[in-house]
Amino acid sequence: MKSYKLKYGNTYQSFELPSQWDSEILTYREPGPLPAQEALINSLKNPIDAKPLDIWLKDFKKILIICPDITRYSGLDYLLPLIYERFLRDKDLRVIFALGNHRKQTDEERMGIISETLFKIIPNVDHDCFDPDALSFFGRTSSGLEVLLNKMLVETDAAIVTGSINFHYLAGFGGGRKSIFPGIAGYETILGIHSKVFNRDKPGKHEKAKSGILKGNPMHEEIMEGIALIRTPMFLINTVIDDKKNLLNIFSGDLRTAHETGCAWYLEHFGVRVRQKADIVIVSSGGFPKDINFIQTHKAIEHGLNAVSENGYMIVVGRCEDGLGNADFLRWFEYPTIEDMEPHVRTSDKVYSQTAYATRLKARYCNIILVSDLDGEMVKKMGITPARTVQEAIDSIRHAIGPKKRPLCYIIPNGSNMLVQ
Repeated sequence: MKSYKLKYGNTYQSFELPSQWDSEILTYREPGPLPAQEALINSLKNPIDAKPLDIWLKDFKKILIICPDITRYSGLDYLLPLIYERFLRDKDLRVIFALGNHRKQTDEERMGIISETLFKIIPNVDHDCFDPDALSFFGRTSSGLEVLLNKMLVETDAAIVTGSINFHYLAGFGGGRKSIFPGIAGYETILGIHSKVFNRDKPGKHEKAKSGILKGNPMHEEIMEGIALIRTPMFLINTVIDDKKNLLNIFSGDLRTAHETGCAWYLEHFGVRVRQKADIVIVSSGGFPKDINFIQTHKAIEHGLNAVSENGYMIVVGRCEDGLGNADFLRWFEYPTIEDMEPHVRTSDKVYSQTAYATRLKARYCNIILVSDLDGEMVKKMGITPARTVQEAIDSIRHAIGPKKRPLCYIIPNGSNMLVQ
Protein backbone atom coordinates (compact mmCIF):
# COMPACT_ATOMS: atom_id res chain seq x y z
CA MET A 1 0.00 0.00 0.00
CA LYS A 2 1.12 3.56 -0.83
CA SER A 3 0.09 6.31 1.62
CA TYR A 4 -0.79 9.91 0.76
CA LYS A 5 -2.59 12.93 2.18
CA LEU A 6 -4.31 15.86 0.49
CA LYS A 7 -5.60 19.19 1.81
CA TYR A 8 -9.27 19.24 2.78
CA GLY A 9 -10.52 22.57 4.11
CA ASN A 10 -8.20 23.43 6.98
CA THR A 11 -7.39 19.75 7.55
CA TYR A 12 -6.20 16.77 5.47
CA GLN A 13 -7.57 13.57 4.01
CA SER A 14 -5.19 10.61 4.33
CA PHE A 15 -5.54 7.50 2.18
CA GLU A 16 -3.76 4.47 0.77
CA LEU A 17 -3.72 3.23 -2.82
CA PRO A 18 -3.85 -0.47 -3.66
CA SER A 19 -0.37 -1.83 -4.39
CA GLN A 20 -1.43 -3.00 -7.86
CA TRP A 21 -2.31 0.57 -8.94
CA ASP A 22 0.34 2.52 -10.86
CA SER A 23 0.44 6.03 -9.38
CA GLU A 24 2.06 9.36 -10.16
CA ILE A 25 1.85 12.75 -8.44
CA LEU A 26 1.35 15.65 -10.87
CA THR A 27 2.98 18.91 -9.84
CA TYR A 28 3.74 22.21 -11.55
CA ARG A 29 6.95 24.22 -11.86
CA GLU A 30 6.18 27.05 -9.44
CA PRO A 31 9.13 29.45 -9.26
CA GLY A 32 10.45 30.93 -6.06
CA PRO A 33 9.23 34.33 -4.81
CA LEU A 34 10.78 37.57 -6.02
CA PRO A 35 11.84 40.56 -3.90
CA ALA A 36 8.64 42.58 -4.26
CA GLN A 37 9.99 46.14 -4.46
CA GLU A 38 12.82 45.31 -6.84
CA ALA A 39 10.60 43.25 -9.15
CA LEU A 40 7.86 45.89 -9.17
CA ILE A 41 10.14 48.82 -9.97
CA ASN A 42 11.94 46.85 -12.65
CA SER A 43 8.63 45.93 -14.32
CA LEU A 44 7.30 49.50 -14.21
CA LYS A 45 10.56 50.85 -15.63
CA ASN A 46 10.55 48.26 -18.42
CA PRO A 47 6.90 47.62 -19.27
CA ILE A 48 5.71 45.58 -22.22
CA ASP A 49 4.78 47.69 -25.27
CA ALA A 50 4.34 50.86 -23.19
CA LYS A 51 6.33 53.79 -21.86
CA PRO A 52 7.81 53.44 -18.37
CA LEU A 53 5.12 54.27 -15.83
CA ASP A 54 6.73 57.53 -14.65
CA ILE A 55 6.91 58.82 -18.24
CA TRP A 56 3.42 57.51 -19.09
CA LEU A 57 1.98 59.38 -16.10
CA LYS A 58 3.47 62.79 -16.99
CA ASP A 59 0.56 63.84 -19.20
CA PHE A 60 -2.12 62.91 -16.64
CA LYS A 61 -3.26 64.42 -13.36
CA LYS A 62 -6.44 62.52 -12.49
CA ILE A 63 -5.83 58.77 -12.20
CA LEU A 64 -8.33 55.97 -11.61
CA ILE A 65 -6.93 52.78 -10.10
CA ILE A 66 -9.03 49.69 -10.88
CA CYS A 67 -8.53 46.95 -8.29
CA PRO A 68 -9.89 43.40 -8.01
CA ASP A 69 -12.28 42.66 -5.16
CA ILE A 70 -11.70 40.45 -2.13
CA THR A 71 -12.12 37.25 -4.17
CA ARG A 72 -9.09 37.97 -6.41
CA TYR A 73 -6.00 38.55 -4.27
CA SER A 74 -3.29 40.34 -6.26
CA GLY A 75 -0.77 41.57 -3.68
CA LEU A 76 -1.94 45.18 -3.80
CA ASP A 77 -1.82 45.48 -0.01
CA TYR A 78 1.98 45.63 -0.23
CA LEU A 79 2.54 46.63 -3.88
CA LEU A 80 0.16 49.59 -4.21
CA PRO A 81 1.79 51.58 -1.37
CA LEU A 82 5.11 51.16 -3.18
CA ILE A 83 3.58 52.41 -6.44
CA TYR A 84 1.97 55.33 -4.60
CA GLU A 85 5.20 56.47 -2.93
CA ARG A 86 7.26 56.21 -6.11
CA PHE A 87 4.83 57.40 -8.80
CA LEU A 88 1.47 58.69 -7.57
CA ARG A 89 1.90 61.04 -4.61
CA ASP A 90 1.23 64.17 -6.68
CA LYS A 91 -1.77 62.75 -8.57
CA ASP A 92 -5.50 63.14 -8.00
CA LEU A 93 -6.39 59.53 -7.27
CA ARG A 94 -9.54 57.43 -7.07
CA VAL A 95 -9.86 53.68 -6.51
CA ILE A 96 -12.71 51.54 -7.81
CA PHE A 97 -13.06 47.92 -6.77
CA ALA A 98 -14.00 45.66 -9.68
CA LEU A 99 -16.84 43.70 -8.11
CA GLY A 100 -18.51 42.51 -11.30
CA ASN A 101 -21.78 41.18 -9.88
CA HIS A 102 -20.26 40.11 -6.55
CA ARG A 103 -21.56 41.35 -3.21
CA LYS A 104 -20.55 44.70 -1.73
CA GLN A 105 -17.45 44.73 0.45
CA THR A 106 -16.99 45.93 4.00
CA ASP A 107 -14.64 48.78 4.87
CA GLU A 108 -12.32 46.23 6.45
CA GLU A 109 -12.23 44.18 3.25
CA ARG A 110 -11.49 47.21 1.07
CA MET A 111 -8.82 48.30 3.52
CA GLY A 112 -7.25 44.85 3.36
CA ILE A 113 -6.99 45.01 -0.43
CA ILE A 114 -5.20 48.36 -0.80
CA SER A 115 -3.65 48.76 2.70
CA GLU A 116 -4.90 50.74 5.67
CA THR A 117 -2.72 53.72 4.74
CA LEU A 118 -4.06 54.13 1.21
CA PHE A 119 -7.62 53.34 2.26
CA LYS A 120 -7.54 56.41 4.50
CA ILE A 121 -6.07 58.84 1.96
CA ILE A 122 -7.49 57.73 -1.43
CA PRO A 123 -11.26 57.93 -2.07
CA ASN A 124 -12.45 54.42 -2.95
CA VAL A 125 -15.76 52.85 -3.94
CA ASP A 126 -17.22 49.49 -4.91
CA HIS A 127 -18.52 49.18 -8.46
CA ASP A 128 -22.29 48.61 -8.64
CA CYS A 129 -23.26 46.80 -11.84
CA PHE A 130 -26.97 47.29 -11.11
CA ASP A 131 -26.89 51.11 -10.79
CA PRO A 132 -27.69 52.69 -14.18
CA ASP A 133 -26.60 56.10 -12.91
CA ALA A 134 -23.09 54.75 -12.34
CA LEU A 135 -22.69 53.53 -15.93
CA SER A 136 -21.70 55.09 -19.27
CA PHE A 137 -22.25 53.75 -22.78
CA PHE A 138 -19.00 53.02 -24.64
CA GLY A 139 -20.41 51.54 -27.85
CA ARG A 140 -21.22 48.12 -29.26
CA THR A 141 -19.02 45.21 -30.26
CA SER A 142 -19.37 43.55 -33.66
CA SER A 143 -21.68 40.96 -32.08
CA GLY A 144 -24.02 43.76 -30.97
CA LEU A 145 -23.07 43.65 -27.29
CA GLU A 146 -23.87 46.95 -25.58
CA VAL A 147 -20.80 47.97 -23.62
CA LEU A 148 -21.76 49.71 -20.38
CA LEU A 149 -18.94 50.48 -17.94
CA ASN A 150 -18.57 52.52 -14.79
CA LYS A 151 -18.59 56.21 -15.70
CA MET A 152 -15.55 56.84 -13.52
CA LEU A 153 -13.58 55.49 -16.47
CA VAL A 154 -14.56 58.52 -18.56
CA GLU A 155 -14.26 60.98 -15.68
CA THR A 156 -10.52 60.42 -15.33
CA ASP A 157 -7.46 61.28 -17.40
CA ALA A 158 -6.07 57.74 -17.31
CA ALA A 159 -6.51 54.41 -15.54
CA ILE A 160 -4.15 51.91 -13.94
CA VAL A 161 -5.71 48.45 -14.27
CA THR A 162 -4.58 45.81 -11.79
CA GLY A 163 -5.16 42.10 -11.44
CA SER A 164 -3.64 38.71 -10.76
CA ILE A 165 -3.16 36.03 -13.40
CA ASN A 166 -4.71 32.62 -12.85
CA PHE A 167 -6.70 30.09 -14.85
CA HIS A 168 -10.34 30.83 -15.68
CA TYR A 169 -12.65 28.10 -16.91
CA LEU A 170 -14.44 30.37 -19.40
CA ALA A 171 -12.11 33.27 -20.29
CA GLY A 172 -8.96 31.15 -20.35
CA PHE A 173 -7.17 33.25 -17.75
CA GLY A 174 -8.06 35.75 -15.07
CA GLY A 175 -6.11 38.94 -14.71
CA GLY A 176 -6.26 42.69 -15.23
CA ARG A 177 -8.44 42.86 -18.30
CA LYS A 178 -11.14 41.02 -16.34
CA SER A 179 -11.04 43.87 -13.84
CA ILE A 180 -12.80 45.80 -16.62
CA PHE A 181 -14.98 43.03 -18.05
CA PRO A 182 -16.82 41.95 -15.96
CA GLY A 183 -15.19 43.92 -13.12
CA ILE A 184 -16.64 47.40 -13.75
CA ALA A 185 -19.27 46.50 -16.35
CA GLY A 186 -23.03 46.84 -16.17
CA TYR A 187 -24.99 43.68 -15.39
CA GLU A 188 -26.40 43.23 -18.89
CA THR A 189 -22.89 43.63 -20.32
CA ILE A 190 -21.61 41.02 -17.85
CA LEU A 191 -24.29 38.58 -18.96
CA GLY A 192 -23.53 39.32 -22.63
CA ILE A 193 -19.81 38.68 -22.11
CA HIS A 194 -20.50 35.33 -20.44
CA SER A 195 -22.99 34.27 -23.11
CA LYS A 196 -20.19 34.28 -25.70
CA VAL A 197 -18.92 30.95 -24.37
CA PHE A 198 -21.72 29.21 -26.25
CA ASN A 199 -21.56 28.25 -29.92
CA ARG A 200 -23.34 30.71 -32.19
CA ASP A 201 -24.43 28.21 -34.83
CA LYS A 202 -25.23 25.13 -32.76
CA PRO A 203 -26.05 24.10 -29.19
CA GLY A 204 -23.33 23.65 -26.61
CA LYS A 205 -20.25 25.35 -25.26
CA HIS A 206 -17.52 26.60 -27.59
CA GLU A 207 -14.57 24.20 -27.55
CA LYS A 208 -12.05 26.99 -26.86
CA ALA A 209 -13.97 28.67 -24.04
CA LYS A 210 -11.95 26.97 -21.33
CA SER A 211 -8.95 27.26 -19.04
CA GLY A 212 -5.55 28.04 -20.52
CA ILE A 213 -6.75 29.27 -23.94
CA LEU A 214 -6.82 32.86 -25.22
CA LYS A 215 -6.52 32.53 -29.01
CA GLY A 216 -9.91 31.67 -30.42
CA ASN A 217 -11.58 31.89 -27.03
CA PRO A 218 -14.86 33.74 -27.75
CA MET A 219 -15.22 35.21 -24.26
CA HIS A 220 -11.66 36.58 -24.23
CA GLU A 221 -12.04 37.98 -27.75
CA GLU A 222 -15.31 39.71 -26.83
CA ILE A 223 -13.61 41.23 -23.78
CA MET A 224 -10.75 42.56 -25.88
CA GLU A 225 -13.14 43.96 -28.48
CA GLY A 226 -14.99 45.76 -25.70
CA ILE A 227 -11.72 47.13 -24.31
CA ALA A 228 -10.89 48.52 -27.76
CA LEU A 229 -13.92 50.81 -27.40
CA ILE A 230 -12.39 52.53 -24.36
CA ARG A 231 -10.63 55.80 -25.19
CA THR A 232 -9.22 56.43 -21.73
CA PRO A 233 -5.47 55.61 -21.67
CA MET A 234 -4.83 52.48 -19.56
CA PHE A 235 -1.74 50.89 -18.04
CA LEU A 236 -1.84 47.26 -16.89
CA ILE A 237 -0.17 45.84 -13.77
CA ASN A 238 -0.71 42.06 -13.65
CA THR A 239 0.78 40.00 -10.83
CA VAL A 240 1.28 36.31 -10.17
CA ILE A 241 0.90 35.48 -6.47
CA ASP A 242 1.46 32.17 -4.67
CA ASP A 243 -0.64 30.68 -1.87
CA LYS A 244 1.47 32.45 0.75
CA LYS A 245 0.86 35.86 -0.91
CA ASN A 246 4.40 36.04 -2.26
CA LEU A 247 5.06 37.75 -5.60
CA LEU A 248 6.17 35.25 -8.25
CA ASN A 249 6.17 37.58 -11.25
CA ILE A 250 4.72 40.84 -12.55
CA PHE A 251 3.74 41.89 -16.06
CA SER A 252 2.99 45.55 -16.74
CA GLY A 253 2.35 47.73 -19.77
CA ASP A 254 -0.05 47.42 -22.68
CA LEU A 255 -3.39 45.89 -21.71
CA ARG A 256 -3.32 43.27 -24.46
CA THR A 257 0.31 42.30 -24.94
CA ALA A 258 1.36 42.48 -21.29
CA HIS A 259 -1.61 40.28 -20.41
CA GLU A 260 -0.83 37.77 -23.17
CA THR A 261 2.83 37.63 -22.13
CA GLY A 262 1.88 37.01 -18.52
CA CYS A 263 -0.63 34.30 -19.44
CA ALA A 264 1.96 32.48 -21.58
CA TRP A 265 4.40 32.54 -18.64
CA TYR A 266 1.69 31.31 -16.26
CA LEU A 267 0.74 28.41 -18.53
CA GLU A 268 4.39 27.42 -18.88
CA HIS A 269 4.78 27.20 -15.11
CA PHE A 270 1.36 26.02 -13.94
CA GLY A 271 0.31 23.88 -16.90
CA VAL A 272 1.23 20.19 -16.94
CA ARG A 273 1.13 17.70 -19.81
CA VAL A 274 0.58 14.00 -19.13
CA ARG A 275 2.02 11.05 -21.07
CA GLN A 276 -1.39 9.40 -21.18
CA LYS A 277 -4.80 9.80 -19.62
CA ALA A 278 -5.33 7.90 -16.41
CA ASP A 279 -8.07 5.53 -15.36
CA ILE A 280 -8.32 7.37 -12.04
CA VAL A 281 -7.51 10.92 -10.97
CA ILE A 282 -7.54 12.08 -7.35
CA VAL A 283 -7.56 15.88 -7.22
CA SER A 284 -7.66 18.24 -4.25
CA SER A 285 -8.69 21.87 -4.64
CA GLY A 286 -5.81 22.73 -2.34
CA GLY A 287 -7.72 23.28 0.89
CA PHE A 288 -9.37 26.39 2.32
CA PRO A 289 -10.41 28.82 0.85
CA LYS A 290 -10.12 27.11 -2.53
CA ASP A 291 -12.67 24.47 -1.49
CA ILE A 292 -14.89 26.75 0.60
CA ASN A 293 -17.91 25.85 -1.57
CA PHE A 294 -18.70 23.72 -4.61
CA ILE A 295 -18.52 26.57 -7.12
CA GLN A 296 -14.92 27.14 -6.03
CA THR A 297 -14.18 23.39 -5.92
CA HIS A 298 -15.38 23.09 -9.51
CA LYS A 299 -12.13 24.76 -10.62
CA ALA A 300 -10.19 21.66 -9.55
CA ILE A 301 -12.54 19.46 -11.59
CA GLU A 302 -12.02 21.71 -14.61
CA HIS A 303 -8.25 21.73 -14.27
CA GLY A 304 -7.90 17.99 -13.75
CA LEU A 305 -10.35 16.81 -16.41
CA ASN A 306 -7.76 16.38 -19.18
CA ALA A 307 -5.89 13.90 -16.98
CA VAL A 308 -8.69 11.32 -16.81
CA SER A 309 -9.87 9.03 -19.58
CA GLU A 310 -13.46 9.08 -20.79
CA ASN A 311 -15.65 7.01 -18.47
CA GLY A 312 -12.76 6.92 -15.99
CA TYR A 313 -12.96 8.01 -12.35
CA MET A 314 -12.22 11.38 -10.75
CA ILE A 315 -12.13 11.68 -6.97
CA VAL A 316 -12.49 15.37 -6.05
CA VAL A 317 -11.38 16.44 -2.58
CA GLY A 318 -13.17 19.64 -1.54
CA ARG A 319 -14.71 20.23 1.86
CA CYS A 320 -17.38 22.77 0.70
CA GLU A 321 -17.97 23.91 4.27
CA ASP A 322 -20.08 26.84 3.02
CA GLY A 323 -22.23 24.64 0.83
CA LEU A 324 -22.72 24.96 -2.91
CA GLY A 325 -21.82 28.63 -3.20
CA ASN A 326 -25.29 29.88 -4.16
CA ALA A 327 -28.69 29.04 -2.71
CA ASP A 328 -30.17 28.77 -6.21
CA PHE A 329 -27.39 26.63 -7.71
CA LEU A 330 -29.02 23.21 -7.35
CA ARG A 331 -32.16 24.09 -9.30
CA TRP A 332 -30.14 24.08 -12.54
CA PHE A 333 -29.87 20.31 -12.25
CA GLU A 334 -33.64 19.84 -12.37
CA TYR A 335 -33.67 19.74 -16.18
CA PRO A 336 -33.85 16.07 -17.27
CA THR A 337 -30.92 16.29 -19.72
CA ILE A 338 -27.99 18.55 -20.58
CA GLU A 339 -29.69 19.30 -23.88
CA ASP A 340 -32.80 20.51 -22.03
CA MET A 341 -30.64 22.57 -19.69
CA GLU A 342 -28.50 24.34 -22.32
CA PRO A 343 -30.97 26.86 -23.80
CA HIS A 344 -31.98 28.02 -20.32
CA VAL A 345 -28.36 28.53 -19.28
CA ARG A 346 -27.65 30.35 -22.55
CA THR A 347 -30.31 32.96 -21.78
CA SER A 348 -29.95 32.97 -18.00
CA ASP A 349 -29.30 36.14 -16.01
CA LYS A 350 -27.39 34.07 -13.44
CA VAL A 351 -23.68 33.71 -14.21
CA TYR A 352 -23.28 30.71 -11.88
CA SER A 353 -25.68 28.74 -14.10
CA GLN A 354 -22.71 28.21 -16.41
CA THR A 355 -20.82 26.49 -13.59
CA ALA A 356 -23.78 24.14 -13.17
CA TYR A 357 -23.81 23.44 -16.92
CA ALA A 358 -20.06 22.84 -16.97
CA THR A 359 -20.37 20.49 -13.99
CA ARG A 360 -22.99 18.45 -15.75
CA LEU A 361 -20.85 18.15 -18.88
CA LYS A 362 -17.93 16.85 -16.82
CA ALA A 363 -20.13 14.37 -14.96
CA ARG A 364 -21.24 12.96 -18.32
CA TYR A 365 -17.62 12.57 -19.49
CA CYS A 366 -16.34 10.66 -16.44
CA ASN A 367 -17.46 9.27 -13.09
CA ILE A 368 -16.97 11.99 -10.48
CA ILE A 369 -16.85 11.14 -6.77
CA LEU A 370 -16.93 14.19 -4.49
CA VAL A 371 -15.38 13.92 -1.02
CA SER A 372 -17.03 16.79 0.86
CA ASP A 373 -19.19 17.84 3.78
CA LEU A 374 -22.17 18.34 1.47
CA ASP A 375 -25.40 16.43 1.93
CA GLY A 376 -25.21 13.25 -0.13
CA GLU A 377 -28.58 13.70 -1.82
CA MET A 378 -27.54 17.19 -2.88
CA VAL A 379 -24.39 15.78 -4.50
CA LYS A 380 -26.32 13.04 -6.29
CA LYS A 381 -28.66 15.62 -7.78
CA MET A 382 -25.64 17.10 -9.60
CA GLY A 383 -24.94 13.71 -11.20
CA ILE A 384 -21.98 13.14 -8.86
CA THR A 385 -21.35 10.34 -6.36
CA PRO A 386 -20.87 11.48 -2.75
CA ALA A 387 -18.23 10.12 -0.35
CA ARG A 388 -17.06 11.16 3.10
CA THR A 389 -13.43 10.08 2.72
CA VAL A 390 -10.98 9.53 -0.11
CA GLN A 391 -10.43 6.00 1.16
CA GLU A 392 -14.14 5.27 0.83
CA ALA A 393 -14.04 6.52 -2.77
CA ILE A 394 -10.94 4.45 -3.59
CA ASP A 395 -12.52 1.31 -2.15
CA SER A 396 -15.65 1.82 -4.26
CA ILE A 397 -13.56 2.21 -7.42
CA ARG A 398 -11.44 -0.83 -6.58
CA HIS A 399 -14.62 -2.86 -6.21
CA ALA A 400 -16.04 -1.52 -9.51
CA ILE A 401 -12.97 -2.24 -11.67
CA GLY A 402 -12.16 -5.61 -10.12
CA PRO A 403 -8.87 -7.12 -8.92
CA LYS A 404 -7.34 -8.03 -12.30
CA LYS A 405 -6.97 -4.57 -13.78
CA ARG A 406 -3.77 -2.54 -13.09
CA PRO A 407 -5.06 1.03 -13.43
CA LEU A 408 -3.04 4.23 -13.78
CA CYS A 409 -3.83 6.81 -11.08
CA TYR A 410 -2.74 10.46 -11.06
CA ILE A 411 -2.75 12.46 -7.82
CA ILE A 412 -3.09 16.25 -8.09
CA PRO A 413 -2.43 18.05 -4.76
CA ASN A 414 -3.42 21.58 -5.88
CA GLY A 415 -6.00 21.40 -8.62
CA SER A 416 -7.14 25.00 -8.29
CA ASN A 417 -3.71 26.25 -9.42
CA MET A 418 -2.58 23.56 -11.86
CA LEU A 419 -4.04 22.88 -15.30
CA VAL A 420 -3.60 19.54 -17.01
CA GLN A 421 -3.35 20.33 -20.72
